[in-house]
Amino acid sequence: MGNKLEHPSVELPPEKLVMVTGGNTGIGYETAKSIAKMGARVCITSRSEDKAKAAIERMQTEHRDEMQQRSHGQASSPSTSEEIKPLNVEYIIVDLASLQSTMDFIQKTKERMQYLNILVCNAGIAFVKQEYTEDKYESQFQVNYLSQLLIVLHLMPLLRAGAPDSRIVLLSSDAHKSGKLDLDNMQGPKSFSRLTAYASSKAYMVMAAHFLARRLEGTEVSTFSIDPGLVDTNIMNNFSDLKLMSFFVGAYKKFGMMRTPKQGAATSVVACVDPSLRGKTAVFMKNCRPANPATFCWDGKKQEDLWGYSLGCLNQFISDGVLKEAFPSARPDLLTIPKDTRTVEEKIADDSGKKEGSSDDKEMGNKSKGGEASLERKQDEEQPEIESSSGATEVPSEKVKASQEPYGANLEEKIPEDTLKDEDNEPKASSKQEQTEEQPKRELPSAAAELPTERVKAEEKPSGQVSEERGVTDNAENK
Repeated sequence: MGNKLEHPSVELPPEKLVMVTGGNTGIGYETAKSIAKMGARVCITSRSEDKAKAAIERMQTEHRDEMQQRSHGQASSPSTSEEIKPLNVEYIIVDLASLQSTMDFIQKTKERMQYLNILVCNAGIAFVKQEYTEDKYESQFQVNYLSQLLIVLHLMPLLRAGAPDSRIVLLSSDAHKSGKLDLDNMQGPKSFSRLTAYASSKAYMVMAAHFLARRLEGTEVSTFSIDPGLVDTNIMNNFSDLKLMSFFVGAYKKFGMMRTPKQGAATSVVACVDPSLRGKTAVFMKNCRPANPATFCWDGKKQEDLWGYSLGCLNQFISDGVLKEAFPSARPDLLTIPKDTRTVEEKIADDSGKKEGSSDDKEMGNKSKGGEASLERKQDEEQPEIESSSGATEVPSEKVKASQEPYGANLEEKIPEDTLKDEDNEPKASSKQEQTEEQPKRELPSAAAELPTERVKAEEKPSGQVSEERGVTDNAENK
């Protein structure tokens, strides 16, 4: 399985600048190394400076060894390590479990780089038990999706400066077919399955490729989402306590059915450098060629619902100015930040809190009687208001309305998808004062009206080949 996966060997200019998140290990490491060997300048990210340095040193050693082996019997090739040009690889530290760390990374990147040609959002975690970040989000949701979206939005001006043919590559997974978009349970307040949380975070990457492409129309910045296949990486250790999954993974390893990280990286590299993909956008890829994702990921309304929810989550770090700078050619209604910055989950929690708050207010009112009334009112004025017991950090967002017609939804040959079902993700509530105040709401214009673009037709060709013949349709309807 996957033994024939190959990516094209393209000679890249030294000024070609590529960013790979999570490039210190696994698929990201092999992606970064392969592109650096083609001649590009590559920047990897890691949570640890020591791990980043060790990864780069390992890349250099492997590159020298490979070049020396190739030089045997070739008089014109370098014969010593001193004559072998080192790879141009650097690093920046970021912890994607922290939105503030992500913003610090963004600032450092802008200080170091004036443009960016390719951004590979590769970093991720998988199958971790229910836990929440310092920002109060489920960890897989934030690390695999939300923080990487924040990076994309803030680095978009650099990507536009790197055009034409700038590319955003979002790492998904075949597991995305088991994901879902449940706006009432995004962070797991009602029910939680770590498998579904992971699958959903990977589905969001596929959907993001579409809602970003809708806003990037005419900018020569393309989006891709990638299924690397079943790859033997350290992530597989995260479900050692799940006996059934461990059994199947062990069987896949025993019979050689799992891909190596290098094989898993092949599809990412194709999306990054294959010249035949220039001008294509909102493309889902697996086995080194365009394919079809799960059916629900094509839904334009769901894509826009996710966009609106995501803006709500990032409201402290995203402004109107940031969006306009990121997408200068987009329609204004596609860049509207919801006025009501509560998430769907917060609204539900607030509604529940209001009911509890009304009965609490009655009890407080009964206490103010006789000669003690004025004293109690004075004490209330001197003391800060007591927060409700369910008070939690506010996270934004009102759903952006969208039509049912998805962006890039017309692939003439659909691959049948069996979407598995599972449970997902956490709520938040505001203070009692906020619960008793009615916030104004305004209806946003439809945000998912179709814009013309090039679609890629999924074709059944041997693994390792990128189809040279692709259908192109405009204003296609979802099939």
